Amino acid sequence: MASYLQQQGLNVYGTSRNSEHGQVIDGITFLKLDVTNDQSVHDAVSYLLEKEGKIDVLINNAGIGMVGSGEDSTPIEMKVQFETNFYGTVRLMQAVLPSMRNRKEGLIINISSLAGLFGLPYRGVYSAAKFAINGLSESMRMELISYGVHLSVICPGDFKTPIKTSRIRAKKSESSVYKEEFDKVYTLMNEELDNSGDPVQVAKMAFKIIGTKEPRPFYLVASAFQKCVVMLRYWIPTKAFQWLMMRNYKMLK
Repeated sequence: MASYLQQQGLNVYGTSRNSEHGQVIDGITFLKLDVTNDQSVHDAVSYLLEKEGKIDVLINNAGIGMVGSGEDSTPIEMKVQFETNFYGTVRLMQAVLPSMRNRKEGLIINISSLAGLFGLPYRGVYSAAKFAINGLSESMRMELISYGVHLSVICPGDFKTPIKTSRIRAKKSESSVYKEEFDKVYTLMNEELDNSGDPVQVAKMAFKIIGTKEPRPFYLVASAFQKCVVMLRYWIPTKAFQWLMMRNYKMLK
């Protein structure tokens, strides 16, 4: 994402928990930032505002995955998921918005997921966090328009990213009554990811939104098949859609 946007001529800063402010990695200037830590977010945003004087665009794309049945996923495991995928986004939006409002211009792009448009079996907690991002973003978009700040959400489908290497797997899933089915679904979701497209498509959409005067609330970036799945979600009864999802993941007995 950062590399592509910089190649288009934008002044881009990346973030990482393991970097220092101003450190250059692969041509990108980084900020030290842990989205789960209030002070870290405050320090990074303050540093950037002091250095650049303004922040034109914030792209929230920090995220981790979680897999396991809803019954097996403990509240503590769920909180870890939400701290990054939901509250991390909240912290950064709240940190940059005062300066954007004062200038009466700015753009926030939140990276959500197709999983925020419909529930996915054995990824319910991940879906819940993305649903939460979508709902909050839709509400805040209406609140911010009069202040000249735009907010858009990108909902990507599957793309070849390292997300499966950092997934939280519910500990109880190893001895769960759901284990046989979960293992089968988990294998299929990883195969889908391995055969997915180039994530640069998401970066290209972000660049398109940045250059749009009146960006839309939601953008979908996915394969033709996944776009059809999204349309089906709203065209056919929920029960029928869920049957198709279960068939896709070989969950039907």
